[in-house]
Amino acid sequence: MDQKNLTDVCLRYDNKVARISINRPEKLNAIRIKTYKELITTLKAADDSPECHLIMLEGEGGIFTAGNDLSDLVGDPEKGQAVMDGVQGIFDTVAGLKKVLIAAVEGVAVGIGTTILLHCDIVIASSETKFRLPFANLGVCPEGASSALLPRAIGDKRAREVLLTGRFFTAEEALIWGLINNTSEPGKAAEKAQEYIHQLLQQPLTSLVATKEMIRQHGVNASKVVATELETFTKLILSPETQMRIQYILNKS
Repeated sequence: MDQKNLTDVCLRYDNKVARISINRPEKLNAIRIKTYKELITTLKAADDSPECHLIMLEGEGGIFTAGNDLSDLVGDPEKGQAVMDGVQGIFDTVAGLKKVLIAAVEGVAVGIGTTILLHCDIVIASSETKFRLPFANLGVCPEGASSALLPRAIGDKRAREVLLTGRFFTAEEALIWGLINNTSEPGKAAEKAQEYIHQLLQQPLTSLVATKEMIRQHGVNASKVVATELETFTKLILSPETQMRIQYILNKS
């Protein structure tokens, strides 16, 4: 892949592992329209590459991602639609990956930073990571098929709590609930992930791909759920009340 035009995402291959990192640390790795496009491109390229047996997703600068770049969601309906297209595209992509996807999470995982973890096969988070699903706080609704996948992952009551209140929750809670597989010392999530990578690279790629596909056949149709969620999300985001709420949050930040 030609990486010269990639600025928001870094891709490098390391011993059959495609390491994809969100690269906007000055913006807490907030995901804008360009970031969505680059993530989709790099994930698909890695999944199709014979050099790649596993994919690891992480963030630069000790931060996973603060979620969607809110400036894309106010004022310009065309820009907002491009964000919705990006959301549908990224979740269609991660839900359809053939190869194992591992996330190494540090700092914060907000919004899509948490919902994308529901599509990862293995998740390691630093013990100091803070998670948040602030959709209700913003005046919108869940995305990324989280309305279906989160209750399955952590239980119905806990899913309702974190989605309806939008509160931060800890890595310890995420581990106990089953949202993540393991924790690491601060700054060591990628290092801890290597322990899993070492084990997985011992297995035949054909077996990993077949096993993942079998598990997917018995799961949620993520693409359909994402599309349904986005219909409501779009209606809510275009309302004057939500536009004012997000603009207020932007002005405060």
